[in-house]
Amino acid sequence: MIIYEYLMKAVQDDAQRAGERDRLLLEARRARRARRQHLVPTAPARRRTEMGKIVVSENVTLDGVIQDPAGDEGFRAGGWAGLIGNSPQLAKLALDEALAAGAFLLGRRSYEWLAARWPSRSGELADRLNSLPKYVVSATLANPAWNNSTVLKGDVVNEVSTLKQQIDGDIVIAGSFQLVRTLIEHDLVDELRLKIFPVALGAGERLFAETSDNKPMRLLDTQILEGGIAYLTYQSVRSEMLAGASPGQASGRAPHEQQVARRRPQQ
Repeated sequence: MIIYEYLMKAVQDDAQRAGERDRLLLEARRARRARRQHLVPTAPARRRTEMGKIVVSENVTLDGVIQDPAGDEGFRAGGWAGLIGNSPQLAKLALDEALAAGAFLLGRRSYEWLAARWPSRSGELADRLNSLPKYVVSATLANPAWNNSTVLKGDVVNEVSTLKQQIDGDIVIAGSFQLVRTLIEHDLVDELRLKIFPVALGAGERLFAETSDNKPMRLLDTQILEGGIAYLTYQSVRSEMLAGASPGQASGRAPHEQQVARRRPQQ
């Protein structure tokens, strides 16, 4: 009887010790969980920081002319680029660029030239160009006929700065040399994609005009295409980034972009 009682007491003691061990383990787990919740703060809501990228994509001669590459604008030296469809490489570049773009940005004359041709065409490139959002800078164009087109009538610098805030991805400019010059002057161009054709014309509208300051560029990529065409990609380097950005310019945005960002409600 004594042995039985001793064994029962030993079993009860073991059960009590096991229960105490389980209680201590549970309390330890709760304590660790509480410490983790206390030490790891809840992630704040993410703000929209992405901006659209203004990409200037041009056919250009060795001496910088961009006027009338296709030869149907009446320029005496026009037609120096030929037709894109005659070059598989150029056609692929045009398609890839259109597929990657978030929108097109154009001056009125370039817009009207494209709008007179592409809506009636078919194929992958035509489908993409016709469906893309298109923004045309013009004080006179009232009713744009091309599908999915919006007219920007206000101050061009403010309009484009706002557009960069609203659109993610590449905002591609083709032709539109007067618009390009304005945006370069105000540091709103982020990237240049230049297809340089091996010909010098000695006359015609040039891509670049006089600017109030240097506009440094960083070479990103080079390709040699058929026919001796050099395809160069440059990234704009803001002068304040080279000299050291001031606190108000630490974001790397151009001054006009900073003003628009301050006025625009955060999302």
